[in-house]
Amino acid sequence: MSSAKKRGEELRLQGNACVKEGNYTEAVLHYSHALQCDPGDHLVYSNRSLAFLRLQQYYLALQDAHTVIRLNPKWSKGYFRKGEVEYQAGHYNEALLSYGRAFLMEPSSDEAKQAVNKTNFRLQEQVNRRRLDPWLYCGCGSLLGLLIVAADQYLAAKPSMHNIVIQVLLVVVFGCLGYLVLTIVSYIRQSEIRSRLDPPPDLLSAMDQKSETPSSGSEANGEEPSPQGGATAPGHTRRKGGTGAARQRYKKGKT
Repeated sequence: MSSAKKRGEELRLQGNACVKEGNYTEAVLHYSHALQCDPGDHLVYSNRSLAFLRLQQYYLALQDAHTVIRLNPKWSKGYFRKGEVEYQAGHYNEALLSYGRAFLMEPSSDEAKQAVNKTNFRLQEQVNRRRLDPWLYCGCGSLLGLLIVAADQYLAAKPSMHNIVIQVLLVVVFGCLGYLVLTIVSYIRQSEIRSRLDPPPDLLSAMDQKSETPSSGSEANGEEPSPQGGATAPGHTRRKGGTGAARQRYKKGKT
């Protein structure tokens, strides 16, 4: 073993100790330095993926999991790491596929089997929620409409809704509003889940692009624009006084 690989192994062990102590940020630093010594060590990528996952850096954790699979495609732990990231990010369908792949590669793994079971449980919860949520939101909206009708009939000094059709329509409208609220909430929830695996914004490159933007026009050349909008030619001195001063100089010249 070369000295670089030995140093990488030492850094990996230091990172493992930091993970056990809960110092995940420090563990990421140790693992990153270890990869500089040995860029092809799939164990370091696997451990750093776990550290990123504990820091809720789902995109970076997923990238390291993909690297583990690329470096050692026959190692089931790489697919398990990928499934862990997808599960924590709320992507249960993708997590089930990753866990299932890990379980097929190592059927004796109780960890992979438990992961498959917990993911199936989460998926079943989602199915049940999709069935019950419309009834819940529409029921709450209809109940609110019914309370408004009851308050108008029994608490108001002079009820304003005497027609039963109007009362029923009001209850139905509030039920539809409840379903609309459910649609908005579901869209926001799904958007937030999808964004968990999006790459973080590269602020440094954006700042570099702004700093490298060149100045335009006469400001870049150090020239000042003329009052009429044109630039003064180099070596040319603009006379003061305008047209009247030019006429007086012409008359003096003739005399």
